Amino acid sequence: MNIVTSNQTDELDLSFSREKFDQIEIHTCDLIANAQPWKSPQEAFESDFDAEEEPPYVEFMKFKTKWYELGEEISLERKIERFNDWIRLNKVMQHYIMTVSRPMSVGSIEEIKSIIENPKNYKIKSPITTNRITSFEAYQAKTKGIIQKTVDTQAKRLKLMNAWLEAEQRDLNHESIASYLDTLDLSIKTKKQYLFAGSSFWKWAIKHDENFKKLHRDQQSPFEKHDFPVNRSKRGDGSTDRKAFTPEDVTKLYEAAKATKNREILTDLILLGAHTGARIEELCQLQTQDIVTEEGIKCFYFYDGKTAASERHTPIHPAIKATVEKLIRNSKDGFLISSPAGNKYGNRSDALSKQFGRLKTTLEYNSQFVFHSFRKTVITQLQRADVPGILIASIVGHETGTITFDVYSAGPSPKQKHDAISKLKYKLKL
Repeated sequence: MNIVTSNQTDELDLSFSREKFDQIEIHTCDLIANAQPWKSPQEAFESDFDAEEEPPYVEFMKFKTKWYELGEEISLERKIERFNDWIRLNKVMQHYIMTVSRPMSVGSIEEIKSIIENPKNYKIKSPITTNRITSFEAYQAKTKGIIQKTVDTQAKRLKLMNAWLEAEQRDLNHESIASYLDTLDLSIKTKKQYLFAGSSFWKWAIKHDENFKKLHRDQQSPFEKHDFPVNRSKRGDGSTDRKAFTPEDVTKLYEAAKATKNREILTDLILLGAHTGARIEELCQLQTQDIVTEEGIKCFYFYDGKTAASERHTPIHPAIKATVEKLIRNSKDGFLISSPAGNKYGNRSDALSKQFGRLKTTLEYNSQFVFHSFRKTVITQLQRADVPGILIASIVGHETGTITFDVYSAGPSPKQKHDAISKLKYKLKL
């Protein structure tokens, strides 16, 4: 009764004298007039608006016609019927006030009517809407230049969050996100990636979506400051850490690939990985035009990596010069490494990565060893050869974490990098 009459229950007069009907009529007309979007009394005066044609007044006249002559000398059942009609009249008034002349869809108008009819019909809608996710995707890909695969993954995670929030009728807050993470049977690392997707969306929406900003500008991001349990029995045992191949492992893998039928491409790829420390997709994206000469030093030019530091010139190790020249001569599509297949993101390394996975498994290397392990091998061997960390970072495309070297320095010279990378030694029969 409080909701539909805007009165406190103890002040509600349920008697319906003729004077009361007159008061209700005046009140109804006032409500209708106040609900109109007139900018001034003059505008209201000049309009041809007729309150008696509006839904609340029409509904009131039905109510008045039915109950005006009966007075108070009626049965309890009839009083209950009259009270229910009175409640319905008030709901019509409330709906009119909320919706008249407002820019909202037919669906929204019907939804308001449904909620007034029964407040339980109200459903919490997550602000992580489909339209916002679409706009966020476009921003991430076109403005920030994030690779499409990452954008698609973030969008998928946001849609899953949105579906859960609405299914569980939860508001977007820290407690809800914590509860959602508890439902995921995933590693802590993957859960943190869900939080990163949410945090990226939140920052974008607060800055670029006006309606979202109005709703949440005073709210702290619900994707921050989440705690994860630490399994102390496993902490620090390194059971899931990726490991580096030793120089002996490199020889073993190279010889095994070389001895396997139709694995020449994989053999060359292993050779390049062990002498550059480059990521597998970086190597598969190399084209013949990416073999350049910098200050007299032949280099691979890597320009499309995960970070800004990924753009770099890595000198060609003396041991693989002949292999690189062969790859240039034999290239049929402009790429150094011939890829048997790609995927929808233009990733050329998928099939070769799987081939390598099968090869290392047959040699009894576990999941801690992957193609990326060659990157660790190169870094480890250069460090053990007393190559400075800043020089190693420039070879493999890592940031140093300092403004001095990441922002102000032009980096080591090609000769410095060539001398450093030449210290990589493997016992290979090329």
